[in-house]
Amino acid sequence: MFIGCCVDLSVNKLLTRGGIEIIAVFIGISGGLWSEKQIELKKTIKSEKIALQSIREEFVSDSTALFGIVKSIENEQKNIEVLLNHIAEDTTLSDSKLNSLIFEMIYFRYLTYDNSIYESLIKGAGKKIIQVDSVSRAISSIYEATYKHLGNIFQLQKDLLATKTYNSFVESGGYLDTKRFSITQSLGENQSKMFNEVFSNKKFVTQVAFHYDTNYFILNQYKWALKRVKKAIVEVDTYLSKSV
Repeated sequence: MFIGCCVDLSVNKLLTRGGIEIIAVFIGISGGLWSEKQIELKKTIKSEKIALQSIREEFVSDSTALFGIVKSIENEQKNIEVLLNHIAEDTTLSDSKLNSLIFEMIYFRYLTYDNSIYESLIKGAGKKIIQVDSVSRAISSIYEATYKHLGNIFQLQKDLLATKTYNSFVESGGYLDTKRFSITQSLGENQSKMFNEVFSNKKFVTQVAFHYDTNYFILNQYKWALKRVKKAIVEVDTYLSKSV
């Protein structure tokens, strides 16, 4: 009985020691994995901060550009009103002023943006960089929805407004003097007579009216985009302030 008891005690000691060794190994492995995860998390957080700061700079720049576009369209609308009043014989404008107003209708501002930071640091990173979904959605919606929508708006500005208005003007017998070359002086043209003939053309006047009406839709799209970009900036700022 005594010998058996000793054997049992020895076995228990071996099992106990073996169990401790297994637990130690497990703890070591778990600790190593946790350490690796922490290192990876720190790298991700660092990448996140760099990406957010870069995106924020882009958004601030874009919001400034959008604000300028809004003001430009609002100014264009005022000028078209002046032109329409002249056509309706409510006011009388000089030839140089009319020349300038037509130019302002066919040259327009639009947003040009750089999505390379978003593509490289966030979308193309191969893993989730932005840790908070609401912030991630706010950023991606700007590039994937808002800016793509403005790309369609640019096509409207170019094809339905600027190009059609210019073509209608030229087809109605119109021409424009530039800073570097004056058709009026060089070819001895009567610009006043030309404008009177163009403004008597119903096709051109209809296009000007269409240009004027459609521009309000264009204006509202840029105002909408500006609000969305500003909102995204607030989302990023709020998140960055909490992570400091």
